[in-house]
Amino acid sequence: MDDVRAAARAVLLLDHEGDTDEALKQAHVLAAEHPKSAIAQRLVGDLRYAAAIRAAAGDGSEKEREAEAAVHLRAARHALLATRRLAPDCVDVAVALGDVFCASKMYGLAESEFRRAQRVPCPVDPADNNVTYGLYGDDEDESTAAERVEEARERARRLYATMTVEKLVPIAVERVLDVAKDHGAAEGRKQAKRVAESFPNLARAQYLNAYMDLEFVRGLDATIDRTAFLRRTLTIAERAAQAFPKSAVIASFHARLLFVLGEYDAAERECRRALVMKEPDDPQHDCIPPGSISGENRGARLVSLACEFHELLNRILVLASDYWNSMTSERQQGFLFVRLDVLQGEYNKVDQLRAFTVSDVQSFVKEKGSWRYWVCPICVGNKKFLDTGLLLSHMCSKHPRAVLPRLQSVLDPKLTEKALEGDDSLDGLSFCQDSDQKDMITFDKRSDLFKWLFYAPSSGVGPKPFAEIRETKRHQGNMLLESIKERMKTLPADKSASEFAEALPEIHNLWHNFLRASVMDYRAIILTLARSFLWKELKKCMTEDQKATAKFISAADIDAVFTKEDASIFTKEDDTDGALKITESHEESKVHAADESSETTGNGTQLSGPPVNVTESVDDAVFTKEEASIFTKQDDTDGALKIIESHEESEVHAADESSETAGNDTEQSGPPVNITESVDNLETKAKNLQIDPNSDGSIATSEACSSDQNGQQA
Repeated sequence: MDDVRAAARAVLLLDHEGDTDEALKQAHVLAAEHPKSAIAQRLVGDLRYAAAIRAAAGDGSEKEREAEAAVHLRAARHALLATRRLAPDCVDVAVALGDVFCASKMYGLAESEFRRAQRVPCPVDPADNNVTYGLYGDDEDESTAAERVEEARERARRLYATMTVEKLVPIAVERVLDVAKDHGAAEGRKQAKRVAESFPNLARAQYLNAYMDLEFVRGLDATIDRTAFLRRTLTIAERAAQAFPKSAVIASFHARLLFVLGEYDAAERECRRALVMKEPDDPQHDCIPPGSISGENRGARLVSLACEFHELLNRILVLASDYWNSMTSERQQGFLFVRLDVLQGEYNKVDQLRAFTVSDVQSFVKEKGSWRYWVCPICVGNKKFLDTGLLLSHMCSKHPRAVLPRLQSVLDPKLTEKALEGDDSLDGLSFCQDSDQKDMITFDKRSDLFKWLFYAPSSGVGPKPFAEIRETKRHQGNMLLESIKERMKTLPADKSASEFAEALPEIHNLWHNFLRASVMDYRAIILTLARSFLWKELKKCMTEDQKATAKFISAADIDAVFTKEDASIFTKEDDTDGALKITESHEESKVHAADESSETTGNGTQLSGPPVNVTESVDDAVFTKEEASIFTKQDDTDGALKIIESHEESEVHAADESSETAGNDTEQSGPPVNITESVDNLETKAKNLQIDPNSDGSIATSEACSSDQNGQQA
């Protein structure tokens, strides 16, 4: 045995040195000389599998590469099956055999081996049958046999999970779509529900359930109102969205469905949630049909989805604009007043400490006759300066190192006041009382401020805690003061010098930027609160409008929102998407090897209707025609269901067949992606009015992302 192990190690070293052909030749000789040695048989299996991977990625036509790889895979299966007979209690062998089955696209047999790896009651040390352990001074001597067994089992779980996500579920989805195409959406819906029940932990399986339910609703008779049926679909979609909060694909479906049902506020919230997802899942893993969301990498695919969210937001804005314009003057008048307690409630949602109160603002305005003030960004306290000259004097005297006293002699107070005179973007806001003597805020409908509230798209910027706003102002102020200080250091002492005259406008501009960036204007805070409330109220009115609630939802209404699904439904896509593809020819698949029979599992869940075949092959010596169905329950720890294929479509007889890709995904995945960041280059496509309530009230461009529909402005 020691001689065989030493010889096997020598062959492995030869292979790793690059002489793969000679290594493979010597491995076969060693296996022939020692047919009862699990080590020798395992060596052949491993080297043949490596040769298959090289062949699949080698030169020649695709057909030639596949044929060469198939020869190696068949030899690898025979060798590893022999190893399994010699070492039936070795978890590592089960994992290796499952991996080769998977690469051969024999998913049913691969699944059996991965599950068997978890069930071996008294496993032997994996190092007993695999000479790679400790070959290069790794942790064989440091790890225990139990640790090596657990590591092999973890590898089996990982490989099975990858196979399920990348192969089994996509194949199941394609089969369901085929069933729907051939036998109708009602049958496809039944099969989709079974897929969802079989894979409760996979987003695509749950999405398929909602997807096919929508297709069923689409196909109803034209005289039937689809509203009640869509509510059922919405329930399925909501559960999926809650279960998989990082699936942007499900979020897109959920948001669009809400839009069709007239739930505009909920639809917008779902869009906003998706656009700020942290590390969203790759749409490639969730989309239906598989491969229907294009893009060379994860980031590109997320950009594609982000465009959908922005397009839907624009649709909501257009509808809101049209609805506002259709309202009577009396109804519009109700939006001109907001009670202070309502505004306070909006603020309390974001700040449990309640550091800001609208009543304090009211008192400040009445006492000071102003809505705004400045604070020294350097001081820890919160002293309010209504006059910019007093602010400058304070900073020069109290903080001469940060603000050079000489700055006072450079700045012209008249220019400062003039720079702030034109800032009337927040005018049109005042206090009043209703008939019950309740304090309210009122808006001037003729002002630009009112247009910002109702005629421009919601930016999605909600209220922020007062402390956060103030800290942002301090940070911006300190940065600008530092820039002023650096410029002042190079300013000539001689005011008549040309360099002095050239530098003066830049210093004035920096000072004006400082005043605008660091001003604390209560109107901006109140407007953000008011906008948050009034925008929701407007959408609520749209949803609850009698005409909207009585609307007949047709298939055309669904198609108008789910157009991309229409364009791609039931289209076949390559399920590999760049993964290494290893296949066998039809003739090569008809192999008779009784050793390759996989474990049978009881408690089968039979499907009614036409068979939905998921794997490309199955051991028909194990599964009879009557037993063949899409899922067979496993009594395994993860409770998943085994996917098998019907007898009619199986070309494999009891043994040497199986399949999957050889595992290396070639997709280019970049650094962590945030959906919002992915669409920065697309936001310039919209030209709608926008005011940042936390700045000086300047106009900014709203975000939008549609190549065929820009946000409209009433």
